[in-house]
Amino acid sequence: MVKPSFQFLIGLIVTGIHSHSVWIPEGNFAWEVANKCYMVLKTEIPPKAISPDVQNLDRAKMAAYGRESAELRLSSLDCIRENIQTTDSDSNLAEMLKPSLLSGFQLEESFFLSEWRILLTDNRPYPLTPSEIGLAKQWLESRNEIKQEIFSLTLEYLSEKNHISKRERYLDLLTGYYGSMLRERDKFLLSLSVESYASYTEALKLRKEKSE
Repeated sequence: MVKPSFQFLIGLIVTGIHSHSVWIPEGNFAWEVANKCYMVLKTEIPPKAISPDVQNLDRAKMAAYGRESAELRLSSLDCIRENIQTTDSDSNLAEMLKPSLLSGFQLEESFFLSEWRILLTDNRPYPLTPSEIGLAKQWLESRNEIKQEIFSLTLEYLSEKNHISKRERYLDLLTGYYGSMLRERDKFLLSLSVESYASYTEALKLRKEKSE
């Protein structure tokens, strides 16, 4: 039975952001180590847009969120590296963990679909218009591309033999991708009509309250 952390589920439901800390579903190789190494954001990302409007994107705040998200991902990977039991010191952690990480990646998507269904449903005041649905699909495409880059960097970091010397590089790259994901989401939300935006974010708020 899969038992993802409560904080992880809430984070996916209200932000659509790819898991910051590395998460492996129960029953997969190294899931207990990953659970021990799981960390949550100190600063909660709001369900609404971070920026006041699409012409004034709050890049500083996005960069701060992105930096913390990147730091959590690398810290959880460092923790897994330190705690995982291997018989071969030269073993490739990326190859060992890829099936488990892929399982978590795919399951995260199934949780994200709950937000996606809320976004596209007609069963709320002011559902998205056809043109807004087109905007949503463009945002989803950008999000998926960024998520794949984060997943690839995760594996790449695990395969580094001298990961400490490369850590700053990966921190900068991941910070950029997490910031880009937030930026694309803000651009989408702030492109909606006032009514659609309010209706959607209120539905997310209610979903979070029910989860709590």
